[in-house]
Amino acid sequence: MACKNCGKDKKKTAKKTAKKTAKKTAKKTAKKEKHNLLYIMNPKCGWCKKADPVVEELIKDGYEITSLDITQPDQAERANEAKAKHNAQCGTPLFLDAETGNMACGFREKDVLEKWAKGEEMPAPAPRPERPQQGQQPNTGPQMHKLEYVWLDGNGTKNIRSKVRYVKMKPQQRLQPSLIPEWGFDGSSTNQSETENSDCVLKPVRVWQNNFESRQSPMATPNYYVLCEVMNSDGTPHESNARGKLIEAWANSNHREEQYIIGIEQEYTLVDPQTKKPLGWDKYENNTPPPQGEYYCGVGAEVNISRNIAEAHANMCISNDIKFEGFHPEVMLSQWEYQIGLCGPLDAADQLWMSRFLLQRIGERMNIAISYDPKPVEGDWNGSGAHINFSNKRMREDEDLGYINLLCASLQESHSEAIGAYGEGNDRRLTGKHETSSSDNFTWGESDRSASIRIPLSTVKEGRGHLEDRRPSANMDPYEALTYLISTVSNINREMLVTT
Repeated sequence: MACKNCGKDKKKTAKKTAKKTAKKTAKKTAKKEKHNLLYIMNPKCGWCKKADPVVEELIKDGYEITSLDITQPDQAERANEAKAKHNAQCGTPLFLDAETGNMACGFREKDVLEKWAKGEEMPAPAPRPERPQQGQQPNTGPQMHKLEYVWLDGNGTKNIRSKVRYVKMKPQQRLQPSLIPEWGFDGSSTNQSETENSDCVLKPVRVWQNNFESRQSPMATPNYYVLCEVMNSDGTPHESNARGKLIEAWANSNHREEQYIIGIEQEYTLVDPQTKKPLGWDKYENNTPPPQGEYYCGVGAEVNISRNIAEAHANMCISNDIKFEGFHPEVMLSQWEYQIGLCGPLDAADQLWMSRFLLQRIGERMNIAISYDPKPVEGDWNGSGAHINFSNKRMREDEDLGYINLLCASLQESHSEAIGAYGEGNDRRLTGKHETSSSDNFTWGESDRSASIRIPLSTVKEGRGHLEDRRPSANMDPYEALTYLISTVSNINREMLVTT
């Protein structure tokens, strides 16, 4: 039938339009089906490590993704060619379709990366801010800062809380706590106040630059983690503020003379966030893996689970200037340990809390929970501790074990006080088995991991050095634990001076 206005046959025109549409659709489909998916990464970057399991999951789902390590010259050359072809300005990690140019910059969750792998067009990354030209002065006016306030709640086993605010501040080479404004929070929601008088105050006391997010932010917004003490509305320390008690104990000790050095071995278990069962145990018959014996410092998929989390945590801590010493798999499957220190008591406690915060944030991104339970699995399995290695000036300088032996013997008198300060539920761990002493008895010995206090082999050989207190549980509050330890050792030293 011909059109009255133009005289063209409508049926023929409709057929031609349908053919053209079909051809266009076929071309688009063909283009989408042809992919060359690249995961461009740098193993020295913690964010790349965090993306590893997501990429592995996508590969298991059938997507062909090639990983290119930019620290390897041949792979870096291929990565740079693909980036240059599509003018990709992102750093690592970068997810780039070398065929179409479709890309996703930075760490992404699986649902986002799956869209990229399917060929769905990703939003273009924001342009990088222009750098000042040579001779041009950078903008030194107020700039937006992202501040994440971190504090401890009022529960028996203290939990970490945090919230974020954006504040315009003048850029600082090193941001000091005194320059960060105090903030408030609802203490009735954190077991720190009643609903009728719920306002609590967050007082900044330590600052760490969040180097990962600062690099990832498209506008280069300065990012900081702000450790806070909880204060009452009248400015006095809140009853849950154990940090203030450690400061007081430190001030009352002869710290200039004693010069304490602290190192902490933090153990933890990776668990399913819903079932609270150790990660990977559900793959074994009766949800129980083979007995412990092969897992400690084990290498290989059959004895090791989620090393990528421990690696990412180490990279994040080191990048953010946490005093991180090392890590390794522990005696139970899915159990790990890392070491913080060596530093003064207050610094060690602050560093440990911030390292726990970073570990939990990494687990949050991977949907894995971190358990500090002193006995995460009942039965013939090791518990989790947070051993405190400590020394003072005299311990490090005396050339025989006389003072160290006398100190160990004197610690027996305050054993029950120590158990009270060393964590909730610790009696389930301190049974006298699985490399622990009994919570009912105080013991000490050379190279003895079943003792309350172990005198390390290096200390025995040199006649001087440090001691390891093996009683603290993984969930201990380092402020409370070190308040006890510093106060007790300082009192013992005073008594020695009186008697000599």
